Amino acid sequence: MSEFRLHADHPAHTLEEVWPPFGLRIESPRLVLRQLRETDFPAYLAAASSGVRNSQKCPFISPWDENSPEEMARNSLTWVYSRRASIGPDSWFLMLAVFEKDDDGGEGRLIGMQDVSADRWQVLRTVVTGSWMRRDAQGQGYGKEMRAAMLMWAFDHFGAQYAESGAYEWNEPSKRVSQSLGYFVSGTKRVADAYGEQAEWELQFRMAADDFLRPPWTVTVKGSDRLKSFYQLEDTEV
Repeated sequence: MSEFRLHADHPAHTLEEVWPPFGLRIESPRLVLRQLRETDFPAYLAAASSGVRNSQKCPFISPWDENSPEEMARNSLTWVYSRRASIGPDSWFLMLAVFEKDDDGGEGRLIGMQDVSADRWQVLRTVVTGSWMRRDAQGQGYGKEMRAAMLMWAFDHFGAQYAESGAYEWNEPSKRVSQSLGYFVSGTKRVADAYGEQAEWELQFRMAADDFLRPPWTVTVKGSDRLKSFYQLEDTEV
């Protein structure tokens, strides 16, 4: 079922049928990306509180990763709930949990998040991304793989024409991922650091779909057409 239609008085509908963001699933060779659910919260908190920073400086817009597990439960999970209200057609937000595949190709450990959002989508057709990953999963190419998998879905299945991202000038790992996938530096912006105490330069990255430097693998995508219908994006051309 790819069109978002429901039967009245039908409690047998699945959760993915009534809330299609939960039905989106993107699989790359080593990873599974799908919308974070309540049942994933313990694994999400485990990954977030395990340590995610690979630098002394904070790479995020706020130092959320320094919070205790209790504060993460209060604040980060509240943030997850708040993003679900953005369901299109012009503004939408997906918080995709990233799982390592287990030996059978199923979902193993949750290792991070790959967020993707859009504003004024019907006109701009631009996705904006952000991500984080637990530190003990870094250095294995997962950061590039999860971004590339998301981009393949956005460009090939959802009708995106451009992708944008950002990174502090000193954040070399994030910059390398963007540049290796075909992004270029489209500008710089003077911003406050994560603590609001000093100024930083933020590099702004942009890429057109035709400039995407594709890896030598493809993705398997499920649930994208139904999600477009749910977001009222039936006219999106791919």
